[in-house]
Amino acid sequence: MTDQFAFDYPSPLTGYENLEPLPVELNEDGKSINNPQHGILSKAYEAFPDPLAKDQRGGFDVHIYHFQNNPDQAVYARALYERIRREFPELRIYRFFEGPLGPHPVAMFEVNIFTPAQFGAFIPWLVINRGPLSALVHPNTTEEEEERNHTQRATWLGEKIPLDLRIFKLAHPWGKFWMVSQDEQRDQVDHKPLPMLAKPTVPVAPLDLTETAIPGYVLEYAPLVWLHSEEAYMPSDIGKQLVHTTPMVDWAPIQHGTSPITLENLDRLNDLGNTSVYLTSKEGIDADPQPSWFKGVKPNQEGRTQSAVSSAIIVRDHRDGMLDAFYFYFYAEHNMIRFSEGVPQAIWYSQHAFGQAFTYRATEKKGKRPIAYSGNGTHANYAIAGKHDHTIPGFNLPNGLIVDRTDTGTLWDPILGAYGYEYDASEKTFQPYDIGYPVNWLNFNGQWGDDALPGGPELFGQKKYAAGPNGPKFKTLVREKVCPNNPCIVLPFRIWENQTLEEHQQRFKDG
Repeated sequence: MTDQFAFDYPSPLTGYENLEPLPVELNEDGKSINNPQHGILSKAYEAFPDPLAKDQRGGFDVHIYHFQNNPDQAVYARALYERIRREFPELRIYRFFEGPLGPHPVAMFEVNIFTPAQFGAFIPWLVINRGPLSALVHPNTTEEEEERNHTQRATWLGEKIPLDLRIFKLAHPWGKFWMVSQDEQRDQVDHKPLPMLAKPTVPVAPLDLTETAIPGYVLEYAPLVWLHSEEAYMPSDIGKQLVHTTPMVDWAPIQHGTSPITLENLDRLNDLGNTSVYLTSKEGIDADPQPSWFKGVKPNQEGRTQSAVSSAIIVRDHRDGMLDAFYFYFYAEHNMIRFSEGVPQAIWYSQHAFGQAFTYRATEKKGKRPIAYSGNGTHANYAIAGKHDHTIPGFNLPNGLIVDRTDTGTLWDPILGAYGYEYDASEKTFQPYDIGYPVNWLNFNGQWGDDALPGGPELFGQKKYAAGPNGPKFKTLVREKVCPNNPCIVLPFRIWENQTLEEHQQRFKDG
């Protein structure tokens, strides 16, 4: 039961003080009260009142539940899901979840409502058509009010289903699923410690990707990454990076921006500089000594970056049996595996501004999982260990002017700390595989890092420090082939030998 004393309630009459008393006469029906007409409709007919969200989040979420072990409810829920998609295609409707996730203790699907007109049409329709199912209608306001929006402000159709409110109580400015020590909290803006959220330094894992609806083979064949034995910059938490950065345009802090910035509000910076926004480290790109947060989190013996979500998997389903799975790493490089009917066909290794493609069969593997080697300090991805010249993109020659080095230093398993999403190519939107995964950071148009210093140091005529990279949405998520551009050469071998390409292809064909 919601504690009525836990919240403040401004007077509903704010702005309506000192007016003439309302009449007390009844209408002709002898029951309803006579209201004076002034000919002006409430603004609520046209737009949701503040503080309801009026952006891409939508003003209201509708969660429609069914007990997954009740076959009658499951069948009805599937039919209702299809009917809503057909009758209300203008609404945003997420995938059909077949089990508990986030604060929702049973299976459900979610519908987002963006306007009062949509609310007025859909909610009465749902009242009649929800059948034996329960539905939660809750508003969207700010992150700080998530628990209130799911409790005191929530409306239920049918029987109320108790939610798991633990997630909201553990909410944190740089992500919903981690608790940190007070020392880490003091790294916040202005060095003001935040109130303790729970017992310090106890990590709370996000929903395991294996428990979501992400295709199982996307995880079964996910790459493993060898970090170099001398690597100084280990995987970092995607959200925690924001704590240590200041959004800047032309090396000047953005004025009147959202504070603090989080993974859920990062895209609001698009209106304050768009692609010119750089998430600039507070210490500066050339800081000496470098701050400890630069170093990230070294994977443990399991390959896990403890207390850090340092990668994201984005799935694009072609709807014809073909599926592309992008594995984005904390440093903006990525692998992409193209599947056909759940079977891996080819894999892309991004390397600086280009990369290489190989058949899945050609890659080195640990079990079924292909291996990627991360360049020391640069984090470019390679299919083999050794030296890699990247003066000439895509050739991966062993020697040259600018060489990456890879070896079997520390093995990292990115999927043990990852968010998961499906990309809708037609709508250009991202849908999380768990509603707890933040989404709006994927819509950020700016750069993840400092702008290149004007007149900064150079190496062989190239800038020592390049400008920070942009995010996953700019990595050609819609591709004809496994490569992001043409020509696309998919190599059937990892190492060049004194043979023609046709001879290599014949060797692999012969088995």
